[in-house]
Amino acid sequence: MATTTLEAPAPGKTPAAIDTKKVIWGVAALVVAIGLSLVPPPGDLTDSSMRVLGILAGAVLLWAGRVFHEAAIAVLMSTLFVVAAQVKITESFSAFSGTTFWLLVAAFALGAAVKECGLLERISINLLRMFPKSYAGQILGLLTVTTVTSPIIPSKAAKCSILSPLVRGMSDASGYKPESKPATGFFLSYYAATCFSPAMFISASVTTAALVGLYSDDIQAEYGFLKWMLCALPWIVLIFIGHFFYISRTYKPAEATKVDSQYLNQRHAELGRWSAKEKIMGVIMVLTIAIWVFKGQLGVPEYAAALFALVASLVFGILPINKWRTSVAWETLIFIGCCVSLSAVLPAVGITDWLVATVGPYTEGFFGQPLLLIPVLAVMTLLVRFLILSEIGFLTVFTAFLFPLATAAGVNPWVIGFILNAFVIGWFIPYQSSVYLTAIHAAGEGWVTEKATTRYCYIYCAIGLVAMLITYPIWQAMGIWAA
Repeated sequence: MATTTLEAPAPGKTPAAIDTKKVIWGVAALVVAIGLSLVPPPGDLTDSSMRVLGILAGAVLLWAGRVFHEAAIAVLMSTLFVVAAQVKITESFSAFSGTTFWLLVAAFALGAAVKECGLLERISINLLRMFPKSYAGQILGLLTVTTVTSPIIPSKAAKCSILSPLVRGMSDASGYKPESKPATGFFLSYYAATCFSPAMFISASVTTAALVGLYSDDIQAEYGFLKWMLCALPWIVLIFIGHFFYISRTYKPAEATKVDSQYLNQRHAELGRWSAKEKIMGVIMVLTIAIWVFKGQLGVPEYAAALFALVASLVFGILPINKWRTSVAWETLIFIGCCVSLSAVLPAVGITDWLVATVGPYTEGFFGQPLLLIPVLAVMTLLVRFLILSEIGFLTVFTAFLFPLATAAGVNPWVIGFILNAFVIGWFIPYQSSVYLTAIHAAGEGWVTEKATTRYCYIYCAIGLVAMLITYPIWQAMGIWAA
């Protein structure tokens, strides 16, 4: 990264440095924001509309250049909407009084509580001990366990920090040499499931929970925890099967051997008996998920059930208050809140209606060809994510424009959001994904290589795309493709 050093500082002071790349991105963002704001508004747009577009474009460039922390950029964007574009503060920061924000507050805390009491590791070990000890059996176990436990903790990075050392221990105990194909297969099996399973469960990742807030109130009410899971199930089953067969065959040891179960048995013994906190947290999570599943019958929304669970974890001391203060990424919550508020800002200044009226007639044919639409959205997502590193930032910007066009063309916005979310987790280059970096480094040096594991991203995307194309007629038969 190019830097230009300033003049020598006074004695005792640390030299400052200017990041030339960030300066260029920052200047470009400023020029684009001001320039677009001054463009005469076309059609039914207003000066306020153009300022919102200018500010949004500038924010996207600041995110792309990583000029500041993404949360600082989001707060700046939302504040400028109010000050420079005359957007009401209740619209610019609308998400902070909405259900998605409070679902995320609770989800972050519950994830911290599950990690704090060790529940995820215990459940994972107990489940893995049940699978066959062949290489294929353990690959199946890792895929299954990671998928099944994904609703328990919303942070993909936190899951990796817990599971990566466990999986490496299994690999080492089985005699698989570091950086060998069998060891790499162990890593890829759990990591692939970490990437695709959040698409199935609202509570399985911060990104998916944020995506919920980008939908209209009607879609949020219709696609609760259970319906979301059932609609996602066809794709999840297909991609699960694809990864199982590919990894178990491509990365299997040269000689058929039984995986050593001693390591899991030893870890199970070291954990000892279930602690009181683990038992209480297990009951809390079972009840919470049950309430989510039977939301329609009980009349309790997801966010309320999650907040009740949060209170319980605090009351029973599972999540100490000081841990709640330090273990939750509050800056990420603020970033998400500002981004999700875009779904209220753009309609408020007339951009959504103008987009549908102006662009809609030209995109109806595109949305009407699913076998073209699906790969185009997938490829677009993968390419743009090289530029916009934030998964939520990407989803916020593109859903704001694609959802209205999809609705106008008679396509259910839920499937558009699902497709984008399914391919947003790219790791072709390590810097693209903090989740990948956490996974590969959590177990320590010398287990798997970046070259071997980043190369698998191409396989992941290919399997995901084929699964999505097969899922399309299933969605049609289920009646959820059309709006």
